Amino acid sequence: MSWLALYIKELRLGKTKFLLNMIFLLMVAVLFYVLIERYNPFFIALTIPLIILHFFYMFFAMLDALRQEWKHNTAVFWMNIPKSGWQLLTAKYVAVMTQLFVSLSLTFIIIYILLKRSAVHFTDPIIPNFLIEQYQAYGWILFVGVFIASLQTGVVSTFIYMVAKSVRKWGWLLGTGIMVASSWIWFKFQETAIYRGLTEWGVVLEEETLMNSFFVHFDSIAGEPTMDMDVTNDAILYVGTAVVDLLLVVGVLYVCAWLLDKKVEA
Repeated sequence: MSWLALYIKELRLGKTKFLLNMIFLLMVAVLFYVLIERYNPFFIALTIPLIILHFFYMFFAMLDALRQEWKHNTAVFWMNIPKSGWQLLTAKYVAVMTQLFVSLSLTFIIIYILLKRSAVHFTDPIIPNFLIEQYQAYGWILFVGVFIASLQTGVVSTFIYMVAKSVRKWGWLLGTGIMVASSWIWFKFQETAIYRGLTEWGVVLEEETLMNSFFVHFDSIAGEPTMDMDVTNDAILYVGTAVVDLLLVVGVLYVCAWLLDKKVEA
């Protein structure tokens, strides 16, 4: 069985829950549309939790995908497929990641449509038009940020589950403790010059560019400058940060795959 066949198998196993997720999103979109059209355009704010939920999409989806193997007593069969733990785990992980991409894409499309519709109902179009402009300009950055953050939560739950199945007694607690300690060390490492040297390349967004998008909009409305702030040319987003974050995800997945090969018990 090739890796691609494993990936397709994982997609098929999760398709029912994924389709339910898509139906739920569409139902929520219709509900929000009705609330905006009939009652108040400020109901657009209710779309924010939809984005927040996607931060944890991979965490719960991977936890559920792995749990199903043990719940339905298919773990022995799964672990005895003549493929490495890396191939088994990445096929499952990439399948869930694919679902995340589709779900998050649909969410962002829904939010954009609702933003456009809500703008029509505001008595003063300044704020909604400004939000639409910012969404069009920087929405992709938010998308990538949420996507990568969700990938990170996905490896967290995968690691905890692998440790729990490797160390039967107190495994969940041990896995959680290791992740909490590792996260603390990582946050401290991010404050070092070494981290900055690894990540501060490939400028995506500068402070000046972001703040100018505010100035231009509001200044054009007032006809004169309305803000007086010191703005630097410092970069606030880098490609390097995303690359390092993704490499961290791969590294943790590799550790999980090793645990699956050497320590996990069906």
